[in-house]
Amino acid sequence: MRYPELLYGCGDPETIPVSKTPLDVSDGSAINITNAEIFYTLYELKMSVAETILPASLHPSIPALFSVTFVSGEHEITGAFNLAYIGIACRTGIKPRHLIIKSFCDNDAALKLFAARYGFNASLARVSCRETYDRVNGTIRHEDQIIADISIGNCSPLIGSGGVVKYSPALNACVLDEQIKLVQFEANYTFKTVIRGEPSDQIFDSNALGHEGLNTHYPVAGTHAVADVNLLPARFQVDLINPAETGGATKITTEQLKK
Repeated sequence: MRYPELLYGCGDPETIPVSKTPLDVSDGSAINITNAEIFYTLYELKMSVAETILPASLHPSIPALFSVTFVSGEHEITGAFNLAYIGIACRTGIKPRHLIIKSFCDNDAALKLFAARYGFNASLARVSCRETYDRVNGTIRHEDQIIADISIGNCSPLIGSGGVVKYSPALNACVLDEQIKLVQFEANYTFKTVIRGEPSDQIFDSNALGHEGLNTHYPVAGTHAVADVNLLPARFQVDLINPAETGGATKITTEQLKK
């Protein structure tokens, strides 16, 4: 029997941004964010670009894709916040994920929460997301430079059983138990409204992201959702070298939880 060839990333693990905040997995509680807004756009890119970014433990998606995600919400722990992150679509084994290569947040308390809980290596920036009568727009401005200005238009509502969005969990590189691991963002969603539209961009600065091969010339789809988001404690870790099929994706252990 001829088995299919598996594609793996060939990126240098040293180039993956690592959160300087040690992961804190001692808090097992859930955090609920009511009426969060999630603006999500997806784009194709060259397979060679995805392979050179992803580490050896991850498979690139077919076709190669990357996403830009904005999350706007408010909680008593953080106050109002806007979080944005850019990720390369990938798989751990057969499970779809996104390796986060850059993230931004406009609220220092939220930045620290997402860093300590899920390993987001976010930069403090001006991030905004808003829905108007004819489009949804998200912008990222960092150090007086516009990193992204992205919109969707010609929007249509998704209703009934189709009124949901499947978000592949984010993977962030961070320090856990004195080792660099990719830690999975854990959340579930109760959707209230969802619209889907055609992505367009006024600005997308791939050079500022450190990856010239990323561009938004080949949009796939974009959605904007209002949902209650339940942030769950981190449960899974992924090795940078060993893939899931050889034991590289594991649960965070009880011993790690106690530290």
